[in-house]
Amino acid sequence: MSHPMSFLSNEQLLAVFNLTKTATAIHVTEDAIIQTANDAMLRVWDKDRSVIGKSLADALPELKGQPFIEMFKRVWNEGLTIAGQDTPADLNIDGQITTVYFDFEYRAIKDEDGKTICILHTATDVTDRFMGKEALIRMREKEEALEREQALNEELAASNEELAAINEEYLQIQESLSQLNEELEKRIEIRTQDLADGLKRELALNESQLRLNDELSAINEEMTASNEELLSTNEELAAVQDRLNRKIYLLAESESRFRSLVEQSPVAIALFHSSDLIIDIVNDQMLQIWSKTADIEGKPLAVAMPELIGQPFIPILKDIFTTGETFFAYESKGTILRNGEPTDGYFNFICQPVKDDEGEIVSVLQVVTEVTTQVQARLEVQKAEEMIRFAVDAAKLGAWHINTETNALIYNPTLANIFGYEGEESMTYEQAIAQVTEDYRDVINDEIQKAISGRGDYDITYSQRRFNDGELIWLRSLGKVTKDESGGFSTFSGFVMDVTESKKDEERKNDFIGMVSHELKTPLTSLNGYLQLLQSKARKSNDTFTSGALEIAGKQVKKMTSMINGFLNISRLESGKIILNKSTFRLDELLRSTLDEVVVMDSEHSINFTRVDAIEIFADYDKISNVISNLLSNAIKYAPNHKDIEVTCQIVDHDARISVRDEGMGINPEDTEKLFERYYRVENNHTISGFGIGLYLSAEIIERHNGKIWVESELGKGSTFYFNLPLA
Repeated sequence: MSHPMSFLSNEQLLAVFNLTKTATAIHVTEDAIIQTANDAMLRVWDKDRSVIGKSLADALPELKGQPFIEMFKRVWNEGLTIAGQDTPADLNIDGQITTVYFDFEYRAIKDEDGKTICILHTATDVTDRFMGKEALIRMREKEEALEREQALNEELAASNEELAAINEEYLQIQESLSQLNEELEKRIEIRTQDLADGLKRELALNESQLRLNDELSAINEEMTASNEELLSTNEELAAVQDRLNRKIYLLAESESRFRSLVEQSPVAIALFHSSDLIIDIVNDQMLQIWSKTADIEGKPLAVAMPELIGQPFIPILKDIFTTGETFFAYESKGTILRNGEPTDGYFNFICQPVKDDEGEIVSVLQVVTEVTTQVQARLEVQKAEEMIRFAVDAAKLGAWHINTETNALIYNPTLANIFGYEGEESMTYEQAIAQVTEDYRDVINDEIQKAISGRGDYDITYSQRRFNDGELIWLRSLGKVTKDESGGFSTFSGFVMDVTESKKDEERKNDFIGMVSHELKTPLTSLNGYLQLLQSKARKSNDTFTSGALEIAGKQVKKMTSMINGFLNISRLESGKIILNKSTFRLDELLRSTLDEVVVMDSEHSINFTRVDAIEIFADYDKISNVISNLLSNAIKYAPNHKDIEVTCQIVDHDARISVRDEGMGINPEDTEKLFERYYRVENNHTISGFGIGLYLSAEIIERHNGKIWVESELGKGSTFYFNLPLA
């Protein structure tokens, strides 16, 4: 016994869509009402699904005063696409306004008439990328500062060498002055001894004294010159000392600026010196990642964070003091104590040696970015993708991908099995299309091109021949155009499922309904005739009880006949055998005639109809009459305690419009969208009979007349059904 295949519902397809890692939302109207948003977008907004149905301004009030809401209005009103990179947005994350950077796109999705029907909103959180760029800029500034510091150190070294040379020269001058003083003392001693020799040599002594005075005068002049030179040297030494003090001040100021840059950096930074990894500088961002306080400065890393012992991070930092090579790591897993509990996380980090003027490694600089959330999200997406692949295999779905530019086709083995393709070479797109039956080949090509050009969904049921045995099979194919890595829409992918058995079951069911309906109409017609004959005899004999009972029985027979006709029409409709016998007639006269028939059948309700001018249409008289009768019958059925029914017929925007309004129980909003589906009945109306085919048939008849049917309802206050038809 065959069983019908299970299809993915729109809700299931939307659930799959919600698992995509690209943050995506769909908005409608210029107020950017959120019609749907996947989980990735809700995480970006830090909101739950209660924002669905709200405007962007109401869902994210922090966006007021930012440019995004006005961007949405422009995209909606002008039908354009607005995109941006590294764009800052202030969002309410965990109760605090936080600046986040995004690559985003607001794209107007249009219908065939070029009218905007929704806005596709995609966004990628690039805060880490943006912050990484900023960190690199600050690192370059720090390197420039270190270069200036190195140049200053070189100038200081040159000044020290100059000062050493001056000191050496000063010592030489002091030795020369000492020698001159010793020589002067010896000469004075000799002259004094000569004076003691007696008066006899007084004249000679005076002459010698005069010569000595001349020599002393020369020596004094020489000492004066030496003193002046020494004074000049002292002034030069004082100037050198001033420059030295200035360079020491600049060096201290440069170190202070570097510490300030590290402390104010938006990324986590720490500086370690010596092979013991003494924590020299650490900023708040790094302390937050480590879950530590500032009192760990000055401690070895192993003492400050003993949980790192046995993990690779301490050996990596120590190796840099030996090798001098920069170390990079991406999504490295580590365990850190947070709130006293070991917590696993994922980190991107860079460890870079810092060298002095002689090329010796004095410190290691570490920059860390925590990517735990991103890695866990990716792992969850990978798990979801594995589950999707498992579900696809379990459901025997054929998966396909088409390059919209080259028509290159990629498919899984299940699709090849469904198609009966056993060729050694890969099946091409042209080969697959050639197997589609002629009735659907143009249709499927048109639907594919429509989906590609409109960036929309693709859902079609069609028939084709299998490759290996030529058997006719029925398939349902669903697809969607998605962005590729370059941002273009070059990938068209989806699934295909074999619905042959389900299609055959549907055909058998329709055949059975048609056959039973035909078989039941003959006895019902006879029964109705006998009831009318009996009712006539009862009236002649003034048997009021029997006459009333037969009248009720006649109404039930007519109701059953109406339901059987409905099933028969469904069978004809779905088998394509229903035919529209169109003619030109006055819609207002048809409406008046139908109302008269209803009044005869039901005298308890008051039907108010406002007369209008003549309205001519080109349509099937009987089928439009059936639509009007069905709407009036529903109004009477669903408003048993409210007797007033209002009917209007008017011309609106070059269309004829009929409305039927009751004051009955009304319809829930979640039911209105499904009200015109086949066999659909409102769940809370168990006391009212029916099979849910009247509105379905009415909708199909109106649609085949290129018209439109809809309902407006408020629970507890009644409903108004409308339908439009083109004028003749």
